[in-house]
Amino acid sequence: MQITANTTGMIAGSTVAADADAVDHCLVVVKGTFSTSPEGALRLTREQRPLITCDEHYGDPASSAIRYESDFALFKPRVDVLVVGEAVAPGGLAQPRLRVGLELPGTTKTLEVVGERSWVRAAGALFPSNPVPFTRMPLRFDRAVGGPDERRNLVGVGYHPERPAAELEGLPVPNLERPGHPLCSPRSSDEPVGFGVVGRSWAQRLRYAGTYDQRWRDERAPYLPADFDPRYNQSAPEDQQLATLRGGEELRCIHMAAEPVVRYRVPELRVPVCFRFVDADTHREARLDTLILEPHLGQAQLLWRCAVPLRRRPSDLREILIGDQPPAGPMDRQGGKPRFRRLGDAVRALRERKRGASCS
Repeated sequence: MQITANTTGMIAGSTVAADADAVDHCLVVVKGTFSTSPEGALRLTREQRPLITCDEHYGDPASSAIRYESDFALFKPRVDVLVVGEAVAPGGLAQPRLRVGLELPGTTKTLEVVGERSWVRAAGALFPSNPVPFTRMPLRFDRAVGGPDERRNLVGVGYHPERPAAELEGLPVPNLERPGHPLCSPRSSDEPVGFGVVGRSWAQRLRYAGTYDQRWRDERAPYLPADFDPRYNQSAPEDQQLATLRGGEELRCIHMAAEPVVRYRVPELRVPVCFRFVDADTHREARLDTLILEPHLGQAQLLWRCAVPLRRRPSDLREILIGDQPPAGPMDRQGGKPRFRRLGDAVRALRERKRGASCS
């Protein structure tokens, strides 16, 4: 079940994953790292980044946001658009507040980025201090409102519904806010906002995870519950999920790099995949379902995905071919003997020769 050919110029990997019906699939993920031009044209970089096999956090997994989620989700019904980056003040001039934006086909998302603040006490109440001007600010969920008591952002800061006021003075206030919805008290919480990965254990995704009760333990464990919804696999905030991308669409990041606007034009790329079983080939077209934009680096990571059910014997899947493949026949003859590109081509040619001899 190895990938024996990949002509895309991108990184590819495969694994076995079970669906909600406990059917094993061979999953193929193709990941391309691209650089962007001022006009938004994407070109493959010389060095391609590896596939991510487990979640990567910015710091301690218990208290920091996820930078990159594992690439090996079995299926995503929608397209995730994520941003890994920072707010950048225009011209490098420090300012206390800055609005940044992500423009997607048909929608625009805007965040208010505020300089470092802390809770201060005055007249017996707690208020945010004045923001410290900044030139760069990380756009991460651990900079947004949240904390252990906020199920929508367990790694956030600033929300303390029960903690005594005397213990809150000097603690950080969130840097990321919804425009027009400033956080004024540690006792109140607003919708956590960010451009990055939403944690699997957060309320936004957990509602799609299914029911893990006694019936599940008795009848389905360790497989997924019957009411599992594949929308659980979407790692982007819901307002950064698209129905599909066909290629040619333009995405823009505002105030996230030294240039005020960084453009990304989605490439029109086909990623065909051939699953070569012992007795037949199964062809799939991998689907683009994840874009990770890194405007401060002028780069983007794009992921394509497809899967096929495995048979009772996984070894029946002999090889996986990714991208457009050259003809399977011999390249040429050397010393009167045919020379093949791959061992599999030579084996198939030998079988055809034997089959023809037996019929004559």
